[in-house]
Amino acid sequence: MKKSFNLLLMLLGLVVVSCNPLDDIHDEIDNELDNQLAVAQADYVLTEDDYEDLGLDFNNFSSEEDARTLVPTLLSDLFPTYGAGSILNVGFDLFNPLRIESYTVASSDYALIDLSTDYFTGRGEVIDFLDEKYPQVQEGEYIELTYNILAEEIAYTLTADDFDVIGDELGDVYPEPASSAAQYSNFDRRDDRDAYWSNDMIVEALGAVISEEFGDVAGQKYNVSYAIYDGSSGTESMTVQFDGNAYVAVGGMAYEFSDADYDAVGEEFADEYPGPAGNAAQFGSFDVRSTSDNYWSEDMLLEAINFTLKTAYPDAADGSKFVVSYAIYNGSVSTAITNVVLSGDDYVIDADASVSTIEETTVFAYTNGDWDEPYMLPENSYTEEFGQRFSNFGDEEEALSKIGIFLGREFPYAVEGEYKAVGYKFYNGEATVTEYVNYVFQNGSWMAIPTVTSETLQFGYEDGMWVPDNTIKYTLAGPDYGIIAEALSGNADLSTQIASMERYSNFDRRPGASAYWSDDSILLAMQAFLNEIAPSAPEGQKYVLTFDIYNGSNTTEDISLIKEGGEWVRF
Repeated sequence: MKKSFNLLLMLLGLVVVSCNPLDDIHDEIDNELDNQLAVAQADYVLTEDDYEDLGLDFNNFSSEEDARTLVPTLLSDLFPTYGAGSILNVGFDLFNPLRIESYTVASSDYALIDLSTDYFTGRGEVIDFLDEKYPQVQEGEYIELTYNILAEEIAYTLTADDFDVIGDELGDVYPEPASSAAQYSNFDRRDDRDAYWSNDMIVEALGAVISEEFGDVAGQKYNVSYAIYDGSSGTESMTVQFDGNAYVAVGGMAYEFSDADYDAVGEEFADEYPGPAGNAAQFGSFDVRSTSDNYWSEDMLLEAINFTLKTAYPDAADGSKFVVSYAIYNGSVSTAITNVVLSGDDYVIDADASVSTIEETTVFAYTNGDWDEPYMLPENSYTEEFGQRFSNFGDEEEALSKIGIFLGREFPYAVEGEYKAVGYKFYNGEATVTEYVNYVFQNGSWMAIPTVTSETLQFGYEDGMWVPDNTIKYTLAGPDYGIIAEALSGNADLSTQIASMERYSNFDRRPGASAYWSDDSILLAMQAFLNEIAPSAPEGQKYVLTFDIYNGSNTTEDISLIKEGGEWVRF
């Protein structure tokens, strides 16, 4: 009643004091109303009806920013009696699915683990790189890493089915040769016959088979053995590689020393190198121990290779390449390989025979303190274990429940708190994709870590409306440290600290260390960083920055900054 009476008096005042501008009267009314509303502080959790009123299909927000934008309107309807200075802590559900960061290893990145190459030689080096690159990694985080790795040559022998594939794939291009290959399961090498297969044709045929068998992997080498007929049955081998467009011969034709070759070498070099020659013929290997009386030097080995290849291929054309394998003895017997090319009258070392690398993209998960690939459900488990019609799931809730039970059988010795990163096939209505989920072993069972989490935001009533706390929470990632290094590049006093930070993507916080970052220098770095990434931030904008540090172990620190008077200061 009092409020209505006051309003009536104010309206009457509008008539009497007609010289006051209308806007001023409206402001006075609003202020009067605000002064009569309650000042309160309370907690509130959104209900299913609230999400529906906001026009959402699910009982959660897809991002925190959506909550900041939509919740104020809801609060105005729910709390019409709360006035200026009121504060509400609003709880809501946030859809927070497992996110996978993608990173491509640059040429300069390999030096992070002291490699002089621009590729890894094995999986162990990939793991070492991840440890160095992401010292701040948290349990259950994922990285999709693209990198170059040394390719091991894959040996493969053509089967009768493969020759049928060749007959089908190349029948239109080479009718007679393709038909012959399919019929007899070999390549006819008689150059006076209609069914003749040249080296280039064989490369094409091998490419068709490998593409179907392995897929097209750029850089991967395949040493393929195959049957031939040149008047009598025999075998040949060739190393081929997919160069990104087509399969090409690399390194030349493979040649392996036989027992007869060692005998021939022993006879040919008996006068020039009596000890080494006799030893090679007797044991079928070359002694490469420099302290031995039977020592074969690199130059001597090249002589032996020249003699052997010229004997085997007297009509080889200039530029012909061979990958020669032979047995060596250096305390034990092993196989050595030498790439040679015919240059003029002699075979010389093929300087163009390069290391073969392939590009791989692999998803890694950090669980139980180590990087590893997620555990992928076996292909047959979907139909045999989970009762699915196809080798995938179509319902997420069902998948997570059944996978948890399956893990209990597969890993019966799990300990409390153990993590397991799992990958599974899921049909999303359009295609079958790979989904990932983290499980944790709790109270004797594997429990999926939920993708919907409960969050809280604070809203305040200011100037007639509800406004969210404008603090932006930001965690620095690898490239951000480069931004800071560039922004502070002219600061000679911090040159050592900047170099360390850029190399390790963290701040050295060990007092007394040459690269130590003090509190003041950290503030300077973060001010420079925000000036780079948020130069147009409005007055009053707040940031809580989380950054990686090293204080004897890898951990993080936070710093809270607000923009006041055009400068970033602590709050």
